[in-house]
Formats: sequence, structure tokens, C-alpha cells
Amino acid sequence: MPPESPRDRRDRITAAVAAGLLCLALPPAVVLVSDAAEAADRRAALLWLAGSAVAGAVVPFLYWAPYRALGLVPVAAVGWWVAAAVGVWADTWPGWAHGLFPGLVAGALARGRRGPQPAGETAGVFGAAAAGAAVAWGFRDRPDLAGYFVLAVAAVLVLWSWARLFRPLFELGFEPVLWVMYRVRGAGPGLADFPRAGPCLVLANHACWLDPLFLAKVLPRPVTPMMTGRFYDLPVLRRLVTAFGVIRVPEKALKRDAPEVQEAVAALDRGECVVVFPEGYLRRTEDRPLRRFGQGVWQILKARPGTPVYACWVDGGWGSYTSYRGGPPTKGKRPDFRRRIGVGVSSAAAVPAAELAEHLPARVYLMNLVAAARAHLGLPPLEVYELARGEVSSEPDA
Repeated sequence: MPPESPRDRRDRITAAVAAGLLCLALPPAVVLVSDAAEAADRRAALLWLAGSAVAGAVVPFLYWAPYRALGLVPVAAVGWWVAAAVGVWADTWPGWAHGLFPGLVAGALARGRRGPQPAGETAGVFGAAAAGAAVAWGFRDRPDLAGYFVLAVAAVLVLWSWARLFRPLFELGFEPVLWVMYRVRGAGPGLADFPRAGPCLVLANHACWLDPLFLAKVLPRPVTPMMTGRFYDLPVLRRLVTAFGVIRVPEKALKRDAPEVQEAVAALDRGECVVVFPEGYLRRTEDRPLRRFGQGVWQILKARPGTPVYACWVDGGWGSYTSYRGGPPTKGKRPDFRRRIGVGVSSAAAVPAAELAEHLPARVYLMNLVAAARAHLGLPPLEVYELARGEVSSEPDA
């Protein structure tokens, strides 16, 4: 089994706590729904609760990205808290509201789950369900106290999920904005076998500022991208990218010391998915779709040679609002609207040890891997990259 990253462990524990809170408050809520209905309508109220719970649990599975489905948990938790607040102060407990929102929470937690749950966490969830049933029995003659109990537990679920699942919530909320501007589609065998956990390295060409977002859109798990200090150090953005674990890349023309390489190696050791644009900067010209890769990616693989490499090609970014085609990004250009973006993802590649012996052959080998990913988008192949005659691996970077 691949190693579990701190982010995966945090998400797993968060899912267990959220599921425990759900199981703790759900039995009293079911009793309140039943008690609030007239005897003739009780069966209908419970049927509404069960049917809406099933419908809510199905919704997250209709969304293609398992990780971002976790962002539904904080939203559904707020909805359930509002329903409980209305129930307490207006003495009304509609079955659909107390089925739909808990169903959404349960479905999103199941959809976003990565790896098996330890026995202790599973036992804790069942224990919470038993405790909830005991609370429901103890408050059977005091529905007002049961209502306040559900309201309090729902409030804890809101606070916990918003604090712990902010990243998938943010990505889920930002996706409609991205959808208005771009139609991003992924293709290639790498998407089907992309690992839900464990270390991997994603390499891609870099034609516009938003390439990391296009990759994050099609990959089924959270990624750890790199970002130049020019953007990383912006006051508001810095808080966000720091929370998301983005690796800062100092802007230097010639790097003798590259701390970002060590950070990338450390991220792989933590079991994360690291995204690297090995060209080092954005595409500048029409006739050069791929520039010579820098040494950084070779250094990363030299340090961790067994890392699975997923080569990608992002098409459609060149010529977009944030590319250099026709001038600097965003300058004198119209914002993009429903622009087509294709992301080709090749299957995992294990770079042979012989290719990693010297940095120049390794970099050319990786360039050809990335260029070959164009085929998954139906694009014409690029000319095979080769070392120039007389070029040796000891020469400095161009």
C-alpha cells in the first residue's frame, strides 16, 4: 500500500469525525421528525426522510472528482444546521430537510474516502451511532432538549468541516468560475489508473498562468504544485497557497541552490502528488512549443528514482488570456469565455536508472515523454528531441 500523506491522514480523520457527528445527531433528528408529524402523516414524514437521504447520498457520486466532492460536506452541514434551527424555534421538522442534508454529508464522505478506515475510527463511528440512539431514547419525553442537542451537534459539524475541508470546498466553489471561462477535458490512459494516494510526479508543458488549475481540474486528487515567488508572495494569495502546500520557487536566472527541489522531494516522501513544469517559465513563441527542461526535475528523480511519472500535455492555453501570445498575459486581451482546454495524461512511467545517470539525457528523455502526451488529444507529434552533436551532460544550462 502506498504511504499515506499528512493531507490524506487529516482528511481521513476529518471524515471519521464528521461521520461520527452525523451518527450522533441523526437518531434524535429521526425521532423529532416522527414526533412532529401527526399520526396519520408519520409514515409519510419518515418516507420523505428516507427518500431524500438516499437522493442526497447519491448526488456526490454524480460528481466526477472524488476529492472535491468532500467540499459538499461543509455546505450540507450548514443546511442541516439551518433546518435544525428552524425546527427548534418554529417547532417544525420536515423529513426531507433532515434526510437530504445528512444524506449529502454521508455521500460526500463516502465519495471522497481514500484508503481503508482503521478499526478504531470505524468503531468510533458505530459508538457515536449508539450514543445518538441512547440520547434519542433519553429525550423521548423532552423533544425540546433533543432539538437543542441536534442543533448543537450540527453546529460542531459545521465548524469542524469548514475548518478541515476548506481546500476541497474552495476548489468546488471556484470550479463554476473556471467553467465559465474554460471547457477543460482530460484524456489518456493516465486518468484511469491515476493513484488516489501515494507519491507521484506530474510533468507538463507550460503555456499560460492557469495550467496548474487545468491539471488540478482533471486529476482525481489534491496536487502540490510549484509557484514562482512573483505570485506566491502576493499578500492575499500567499495565505491561500501556503494553506494548500504550494511550493515556492525563487525567481533567479541561474540557480546554484534550489530549495524548491528539496521541498518537492520532501512532498514525495509525504506521499503527495507533485506537479512540476520543468521548462521553468511560460512559453514565449509560436514556433517553440516546448523548451529545454531545467535540471530541477532531474534532481528530484535522481533523489527519488522510483517515483511514478505522469507526463501531461495541456493544449489550448497558448493564445489564452493569460498566455504570452500576442503580448504579455492579460494585456490588451479579452478574458476567455468557454475556451477549449485539453489535458492529455499518459500512463505512469518509471524512468530507467540509465536515463538518470546524467542530467542532459534525462531532461531530453522527459521532454519526449511530455511531448508524446499530445497523442492523447489527437494532436500531431512534435519532432523528437535529441542532444545536439558534441553536447555533453557536464555543460551548464542554456
